[in-house]
Amino acid sequence: DDAGEEPIEGSTIMLLDSDGDVVASTDTDLDGCYVFYDLPTGIYSVTQTNLPGFVDVTDADGPLSGGDNDDLDSQILEVPVDDGENVTEQDFTDEKDGDLRTISGTVLEDTDGDDAGDAPISDSPVALVAPDGTIVATTSTDS
Repeated sequence: DDAGEEPIEGSTIMLLDSDGDVVASTDTDLDGCYVFYDLPTGIYSVTQTNLPGFVDVTDADGPLSGGDNDDLDSQILEVPVDDGENVTEQDFTDEKDGDLRTISGTVLEDTDGDDAGDAPISDSPVALVAPDGTIVATTSTDS
């Protein structure tokens, strides 16, 4: 897993038996975790449904069912469970959809008109505006 990954709460995880029938489902918790308890021995599939705005990336811990992972609505992990065994680290990794970038800058006060040695202005409101004039996000400068 990559450093700095954030857990995703509320993603639906389904457990399917070898016939493809849903045995159980749950949503990931605040820490992005899920658990299925008291499973009989068998081979299961675990699927994860992406929340709106997220897509799969290709570093799942188990074999995928096939296909191009970036085009899947959910990843499918095949998980064998043996008698008395706990299977862990069956993780899914998603990322926000789209080509996300960062915009940053500084708001300065140019009191003498020379564009040099200007002082930053704290708590200045800044808006990100789409081409159609819609405000996408707002923030303010640091102190």
